[in-house]
Amino acid sequence: MASMSDLRAQRANLENLIEARQREVGADHPSLADDLRDLGRLSHELGDMMDAQAQLSRALALHTEAFGANHPETATDINHLGLILHDIGDLEGAHGAFERALAIDEAALGHEHINVARDANNLAGVLKDLGDGFSAREALDWSLSIYMKALGPDHPTTKSVARNRAGLR
Repeated sequence: MASMSDLRAQRANLENLIEARQREVGADHPSLADDLRDLGRLSHELGDMMDAQAQLSRALALHTEAFGANHPETATDINHLGLILHDIGDLEGAHGAFERALAIDEAALGHEHINVARDANNLAGVLKDLGDGFSAREALDWSLSIYMKALGPDHPTTKSVARNRAGLR
C-alpha cells in the first residue's frame, strides 16, 4: 500500500502530465479520459472526494463521447463514481451507479465477465448498507462464482469477496 506522500506525489505527477497533454490535444480530447480516471481514483484514495468526483465525471463525459453511454469504459467510470457516492453516504446514488455499471457491463461483456463480478460485489456492499441482506447475498454469490472461475480461490480479490459473503448472515 502506498503512503499518503507517495499518493500525493503520484497525483502531482499525473496532474502535470494531464496539463501537458491538454496543451497538446485540447481539454476535451478523449485520450485524456483514462488519465482523468486515474487522477480521480488517486484523489479518492487521498480522501479528496470533491476532486475525485470532478475528475471521474470529466472522464465519464469523455468516455461517453468517444464510446457511447453503454460501453465498458463508461461503466468503469460510473462504478468509480459509485464508490465515491458510497463513501460519502449517498447510498441511493451509489446504488443507482452500481446498478447502471452492472447493466452496461453485463450487456456488453456477458454474465460471467470479471468486470461484472466487480460491479456485483460493489452493488452488494451498498445493498447491505441499505438493509437488503438477501439481495446483497445474491450479488456476492454471483460475484464470488465469477472470481472463483476467473482468478481461483487463492486470489486476494476472491478471498476478499468470500470474506464479504461470509460476513452476511
